[in-house]
Amino acid sequence: MTISVRTKLTLLYVFVLAASLIAFSFIFSYSLSRTFTKRIDGQITSIADMMAHMVIKPSGQLFLPRDFEIVLERFFGIRTGDNYIQVLDPDGAVAARSSNLETLNLPLSRQAHEAALSGQSTYEIIRNIGRYPVRVVTKPIMFKDIGLVAIVQVGFSLEGIEEIFHSLFYIFGMGIIISVVIASVFGYLIAARALKPVKEITAMAKSIGAENLNQRIAVSAAQDEIGELASTINEMIGRLEKSFRQIKQFTADASHELKTPLTVLKGEMEVALRARDDKARFRQTIESSLEEIDRMSYIVRNLLDLARMDAEKGAIPKELVNIDEVLKERCEQLMRQALDKGISLSIIKSMPAVVCGDYVRIGQLISNLIDNAIKYSEAGGRVEVSIEAAGESAVIKVSDAGIGISEEDIAHVFDRFYRADKARSSDDNGVGGAGLGLSICREIVESYNGTIDVKSTRGSGAIFTVRLPLAS
Repeated sequence: MTISVRTKLTLLYVFVLAASLIAFSFIFSYSLSRTFTKRIDGQITSIADMMAHMVIKPSGQLFLPRDFEIVLERFFGIRTGDNYIQVLDPDGAVAARSSNLETLNLPLSRQAHEAALSGQSTYEIIRNIGRYPVRVVTKPIMFKDIGLVAIVQVGFSLEGIEEIFHSLFYIFGMGIIISVVIASVFGYLIAARALKPVKEITAMAKSIGAENLNQRIAVSAAQDEIGELASTINEMIGRLEKSFRQIKQFTADASHELKTPLTVLKGEMEVALRARDDKARFRQTIESSLEEIDRMSYIVRNLLDLARMDAEKGAIPKELVNIDEVLKERCEQLMRQALDKGISLSIIKSMPAVVCGDYVRIGQLISNLIDNAIKYSEAGGRVEVSIEAAGESAVIKVSDAGIGISEEDIAHVFDRFYRADKARSSDDNGVGGAGLGLSICREIVESYNGTIDVKSTRGSGAIFTVRLPLAS
């Protein structure tokens, strides 16, 4: 059985209230009982002291006035109507008692008798006398040379106190029951009102799907926990919307990029089938087909790299990598490509720098940046590369004097399948730029908690700067 949060909150509220009221009732009753007991003990102790002075002669002999109750009332102003008084000899036998005891005896317990023999007073509650319990003090009367001469017992009926506590029990019991019932009703209503925004948020969240991710939950003006929850859900929906949009765009762009070489390949094959006994035409078709296959292989390879990096986020193997050595190696590999295009490729600064990363990924990052600079530089241009340690970061810079990037395109150069110049779709080697190289660079850099940015203006080249945390 599932219990709603509304019911749980109400039950918790009622439980806390009931426990608090019960605890208060117990503490109040206990304190009141202690106060009454203290006052009664003082009263009966005072009477017992007066009796001790009245029933003992200076010689130490026991003397019992015939009407000691009248003496107490006339000379000491003590009414014995509410008090039971009993005088015992050292052996515990009754020597005298007040008239209100009639044929009853105040029992002398074994513990009280032993305490009296040792000269100590005891206080007890006796419940077998009459309808109500009696608070009794047992006081020994000691004489220096003789020892225990007599025992005085004074009792006070707890009838009035019992009635008070019975009334309190009834009042507290009914009060707690009524309070719990009222608290249950109001608690349930208050919980419903407090959880109403949550119910609305739940209904709204259920209605949002992949087809309407542009919707948002209304956020209350009050910056409370509910408002914070709604804002957090809206942020999550925003991230989902962005991810879905990127996935759709990625799928559309990937389909388009793969469709183009397939269309060209199919067309050339159809033309080759119609050309009979034309070896030159066959050779040209095969060469063109190989170029398109290379282009598709390049796109598929980059797509697989991006998919692999998306899956490996947070779990990419990291090792110590000397970036200056990787930079030198990649420049040597791309030197032939630069020379074929008539571009000067050089390392202008190389400082030792070690980062935690993956050797292959770091090499791919540098290769893509240099390849991008060569691809978009004109013959006679220069591509300069540098690596240095600055503070806690390794800084890699790749600059060219090519056609540059316009201001409106800079914000999108790292997006997948984005090309600032749609006309620049193929290089001299026949492998087209699919707009994935810089996206791969950004994924690699961000996986190592680094940053990548570009500074450029149209017609004046570009400078790509990568910052990676140095290995500690």
